[in-house]
Amino acid sequence: MIALLILVIPLVVFLASVHRQSTPNQPPRLGETIPFISNVWQFMTAKNRFIMRVSMALRTSPIVQCQLGPLKSYFVTGSEHVPMLFKSTMFTSDPWVIHIIKHTAGYFPVDVAKFLRDDSGSSRQPRVRSTKDTIPASERIWYALHQNYNATLSGPQSVKTVCTSYQTFFEQQLTTVLAAKGNSELLLFDFIKKNMSRAAVCAMFGPDIIDTNPGFMEAFWKYEGLSEPLTFGLPSWLNREGIEARNTVRDMCTRWYKCANYEFAWERLEADQDTIWEPIFGSSLSRGLARWGKSFDFSTEGMGPVYTLFLIALNSNTVPICTWVMMELIKDPDLLQAVRRETTRSTVLSGASTQTLDEQKITSIPLLQSIYAETLRLHVGILITRTSLVPVTVAGYSFPAGTVFHAPTQVAHLDEITWGVPGHPASEFWAYRHTQERITKNEKGEVEKHLEFSLKGPPGAFFPYGGGTAMCAGRNFAKAEVLLTVAILVSKLDIKFLEWLKPDGSPSDRPAWDDTWYTNAVAAPPDREMKVQWETLA
Repeated sequence: MIALLILVIPLVVFLASVHRQSTPNQPPRLGETIPFISNVWQFMTAKNRFIMRVSMALRTSPIVQCQLGPLKSYFVTGSEHVPMLFKSTMFTSDPWVIHIIKHTAGYFPVDVAKFLRDDSGSSRQPRVRSTKDTIPASERIWYALHQNYNATLSGPQSVKTVCTSYQTFFEQQLTTVLAAKGNSELLLFDFIKKNMSRAAVCAMFGPDIIDTNPGFMEAFWKYEGLSEPLTFGLPSWLNREGIEARNTVRDMCTRWYKCANYEFAWERLEADQDTIWEPIFGSSLSRGLARWGKSFDFSTEGMGPVYTLFLIALNSNTVPICTWVMMELIKDPDLLQAVRRETTRSTVLSGASTQTLDEQKITSIPLLQSIYAETLRLHVGILITRTSLVPVTVAGYSFPAGTVFHAPTQVAHLDEITWGVPGHPASEFWAYRHTQERITKNEKGEVEKHLEFSLKGPPGAFFPYGGGTAMCAGRNFAKAEVLLTVAILVSKLDIKFLEWLKPDGSPSDRPAWDDTWYTNAVAAPPDREMKVQWETLA
């Protein structure tokens, strides 16, 4: 970071000469000690403190302007303003996505150029005044990718197929661990990180991607931990470790794709079979990405970054969220028992004697839905970024096309007025925050009480998946994956808390908090490990 400071300081004299203070027709400005330097430096090196400053500023104004180096952007909050950013006719996430595919995933320039040439957007109808508004849908790269994600991740049949595979792989992982360790002590986050991610990768891409690449999961998690700084697009001499970690995973994905593409009999797969899971490519999404790449002339090497980026999307949010859910349940034995009672009702027979969990029933349990939503609210800290396509008016201020806006989830998700209730402030976990009790009478006339899931926040108060056409297409599978994992663990194991540990393994005098390294990027993992005792239930 010292080298970065040396790199940018020569710009200060010039930038300060053109620095202008807020004017009456402009939103309030987020101050900085050194113009054009202080904010971007804090954004890159102390993101949590930066977001706290933004949060304080947004308490007095729904929009705040901020100079991040040479880029002027605007932070927005409020139910009247955030939903506007999700309107695809007025705003786009394309520039930010291009930045991610170029730097975080390592797409090659020839493939990045394909996205840059297509300004028609992801919606079914091309944008007005798009250069591709007369081009067939099959030639629109953004739309085709969006359609693949929606077709293979959003529908109930697609989700069910991947969930069935995931449950099989995760239970195999659990059986292996139990056979090796039996009833013993273990580290909760470490266990979930290793086994949940491995099962998800096998379910989505098939086991060959791991089997043909020794050390694949270890390489992925190293890359994942260094992926957020890659997004800044720093030169290689400033982020050599991150670029090398990314390229290692990219090369592994390329090696697997080359073998899978050679072995798979594309011509034998009937159209009505495309929802099936098979061991070479795995899920319909994986095959869909391959088809998409072929239709837009991606080389074999060019497909490596495509799968590399999806690995981040697959694991970087679900693993931390599942860990936080389990930590909350283990801290509260009564809550764990309540969840266990609910999940046992969702067990179904899938054969002569095999029992599985029904993902649709699991994801419909009001208490589990509330716990999941509460965990997302507290631990997903992302910075939704949109660029205006046309002149817009936000919070009474006018802005030209090309203006960059940010909506930080942490500001909306921790708003006390929206989420706080007596005895349960917005900053604390409360499992029942998103439920309400209903009183009904059964057919015998007896009064019965039951919970219903109810997310009380207004539009723009809860957006962990983003919004609009850029909303996370994998949100349905992510929810099912997390809650299936929780249900499997609580239905098979009796788990008791032992102690909190620091990253170096020494005892901690406090529980886990969000790891601030991940602020603004993905769901924050815990900065402390939970040591537990587990044993199989009779």
